[in-house]
Amino acid sequence: RPENAFILFRAERCKTLGLDNGGKKLRQVELNKIISQEWRVLSDRERASWEARAKDKKKEHQTLYPNYKYCP
Repeated sequence: RPENAFILFRAERCKTLGLDNGGKKLRQVELNKIISQEWRVLSDRERASWEARAKDKKKEHQTLYPNYKYCP
């Protein structure tokens, strides 16, 4: 299943926050709170960039798995 814009943003921020935190590991709960707050205040332009990345990922996924159907 291709990642959506938020998941791509979260993955990128997890890497950065891990480095910015002086090597101290943050718990997932703490990371989620920080990242979701950052996501909410992104400008339309910044969010559009992440949406474009997600769209590219979706196209790539459709190419690799043309018969894929999400079945929860």
